[in-house]
Amino acid sequence: MVKGRPLGSKNKSKLDHTTQTRLRPSTRSHGTDLDPRDSGRATHSREGDSLESPSGASSTLTQLVAGLSDSELDSRMASNAEPASWRDAFDAFKTSLCKELEKGLETLEKDLGAAIEQLDVRVSSVETKQEEHSNGLRRAAAEINIFRSEVAFCREEVNRLERQSRRCNFRVVGLAGKSPEEDCASLVRSQILSKSPSITNTVEIEKCYREGRGQPNKPAHIVVRVASHEHKVDIMKQRRNALKDCPFFIVDDLTKRDLAEKRRWASQAKSLWDSGVKLRFYSGR
Repeated sequence: MVKGRPLGSKNKSKLDHTTQTRLRPSTRSHGTDLDPRDSGRATHSREGDSLESPSGASSTLTQLVAGLSDSELDSRMASNAEPASWRDAFDAFKTSLCKELEKGLETLEKDLGAAIEQLDVRVSSVETKQEEHSNGLRRAAAEINIFRSEVAFCREEVNRLERQSRRCNFRVVGLAGKSPEEDCASLVRSQILSKSPSITNTVEIEKCYREGRGQPNKPAHIVVRVASHEHKVDIMKQRRNALKDCPFFIVDDLTKRDLAEKRRWASQAKSLWDSGVKLRFYSGR
């Protein structure tokens, strides 16, 4: 038997309350009321403890409480008191929710990290392809510039060769024919070369023909090719005086590019000619 100080009135009231609490029959297990006659029966514990009668339990509790102080008794009663079930449930729910949130955040972080890594790989691939396309476009632009320069050179060379082939040619503009089956060479000799006696017998015409169909009030041009460039120069020098009163005139047989260049400077050339400055269009310039 544990020795202690005598049981006081305060401890006695606590003991009576504890005894009544421990010996009160439970009515929560099956949701039904128990017979008052069964309140004195012994209860069976989960670990297979021995049965006790209410009087035995009361005497045992009296002996134990007699050796405890007020603070110790309060702590024992607090530990034996029924726990607040809603607080425990809330704490358990809060703990479970925190764990689920932490687990979800970890999963989200892992998924987000994997997605970012995959996105970095795709962005790097796109940047690489874009750089390759940019390099390809730069190479293509450089090649196009080379092709343009080559095409310009080829055009200039073709124009030069065409100009060279027309070196001995001149055109008669506005000279109408008398019949569809006319002899253009005879017409040129009679209408143009006869007006310059100094060159009539020396000029040899290699080819003479009309170019295009012409119109009723605008005859087609007559293209004349002489044997030498010197003969053409002589004819071009005497044309102004020889054909001064004629409805037709003679011009140089220019290529399309040279003719477009001459027309581009026509107004400036006319102004300079009227002011007394003599100009000569030569080799497309």
